[in-house]
Amino acid sequence: MNQTRWEQWQAASGFAALALGGAAMAFERGPLTPDQSREAVIAHLTTDGSAMLIQAMLFLAGGAVYLWFIGSLRTFLTRAEGDTGQLSAVAFGAGVTWIGVNVVAQAFAAGLAMAPTAGAPPALISTMNAIFTIAALPLGVMLIAVAVVSLRHRAFPAWIGWLAAVAALSQFVLWYTTIVHTGPLAADGWLSYALYPVFLVWLVPAIIVMIRNPVRRPVGTHDDATHPPGTTRQTVG
Repeated sequence: MNQTRWEQWQAASGFAALALGGAAMAFERGPLTPDQSREAVIAHLTTDGSAMLIQAMLFLAGGAVYLWFIGSLRTFLTRAEGDTGQLSAVAFGAGVTWIGVNVVAQAFAAGLAMAPTAGAPPALISTMNAIFTIAALPLGVMLIAVAVVSLRHRAFPAWIGWLAAVAALSQFVLWYTTIVHTGPLAADGWLSYALYPVFLVWLVPAIIVMIRNPVRRPVGTHDDATHPPGTTRQTVG
């Protein structure tokens, strides 16, 4: 398998992660909130604990696949950014942090699902919900880095760069919901649910571009003689 084809498969891992996330959402049974009574929590976990556990495992598998995609994204951004690739490194580190925080959140969910009759205390439920929303912060940082590299160095088309900026804003709002307890931005509020898919509005076209344009080399490579200064060599798969 040549290098170009390998990079296309790595970029396509984003679709595999999306598929796992979509499968996980099929097991969504509504959130646990700290204002629920102990009896209501036990009833929720007893009835829907198996679904919660399957959902957590699917999300964890999706997170593992996202690691491959984040690595591919870093390579894609670095080739456009050139130099030290500082922003590309920021995007990579923030993306890995996002996955790591989500892993911790899913561990909480799996733990509650495996002890349905224990009656999780409100503080534990609040902590779990907070970790889920805190994960939006590093994701927002990743998206901002992607937006800057796209708009300054044309890693992605400008319109995808702006989509990344909008998606980053939605993630920062989700992060703010960590301290919101009532209203549409609460853990079970309608606006919180509406903001999550905004990330996908950027992700899907980004994956497609990465698959179609797997190789982007900054000026300074060995074949500059055939590619004049001010241009970027691009191979379209």
